[in-house]
Amino acid sequence: MLSFFLVLLAGCGKEEADFSQARVEVVFSPGGVGDQGYNDNILRGLQTAAVRYGFTLAIHIPEEKEQGIQIYNEWLNAPLDNDCERSLFVFSGSEYEYLLQGLSLPKDARKDVLMFETEQAVDGIYTFFVGCYAASYLAGATSVLDNNGEEQKALVIAANPHDRQVRRAVDGYRDGYLAAGGDGCDVHYLSEELDGGYRMQDEAYQFCIENDGNYMYYFSAAGSSNKGVYRFSRETYNFAVGMDDDMGLFSSFISISVVKHMDWAVINLIGDLLNNKKIPYHQVFTYESGYEEMVFSKHVMEDWFLDISHIKNRIVEIEQRYEEANQ
Repeated sequence: MLSFFLVLLAGCGKEEADFSQARVEVVFSPGGVGDQGYNDNILRGLQTAAVRYGFTLAIHIPEEKEQGIQIYNEWLNAPLDNDCERSLFVFSGSEYEYLLQGLSLPKDARKDVLMFETEQAVDGIYTFFVGCYAASYLAGATSVLDNNGEEQKALVIAANPHDRQVRRAVDGYRDGYLAAGGDGCDVHYLSEELDGGYRMQDEAYQFCIENDGNYMYYFSAAGSSNKGVYRFSRETYNFAVGMDDDMGLFSSFISISVVKHMDWAVINLIGDLLNNKKIPYHQVFTYESGYEEMVFSKHVMEDWFLDISHIKNRIVEIEQRYEEANQ
């Protein structure tokens, strides 16, 4: 029903070239859609792209990630109609990168495969990731307040220690917080499992409750679990930092957010592929791309915070050094 609805929208709202004979099939992370953050941002980008380019959009939300390969194989083996000019299959999330090395590639030249948020480069498969170290670094630096010399520490709630993008957010926020003069930044992982911690908002909320008043700022990089931290902020009037999108609506005490413009990346990449532009099979988007940034919530002003222009002016260099050191 969702796909059909998007086709109707596309038919009356196309702004660019006509790709009505193209099809984009997407498999999301299990339970990802509805997180009001990262995955919903991707979904918004897909919807916008469907309207702009006019393609048919099919969305799959599996219960387990292992179902993703079944969905892919069905697409791989299904013959295209003669009037289908282009078919893209999208793995929307790093949970599927374990499939990359052994993935069978389509033989039909009209078919291509795209995977979001992976650092792996594989010939014949379009891959990319949007960094967040720089934006998280700026958020950490901004979190240091003029507190009359009193000790101030921050707490980071993270999904697990294995996800490279989670580590970017953790490292960036902690490094920025300490660089700007913060006295300490503790990190708590919700899970030690490879794919764990993303849907544990009650546990995130409870851990924050147990540490109420111990920290000046609370930052979370844990998928849907972030909502537990936002609830804590709203109920206890503690400062928190949003992740993936502007989360100021969740709490008046969320004054800054780390934003990954996945919707922009999705729109631009799908447009390039549908237009048969020659793009690298693997792309890395960092702060200079504009796809990651730190934003202030609508109810606050930048001059309420300490001046960190000496950090902002060097943030591209800071992120570059981090990426080179962690290759």
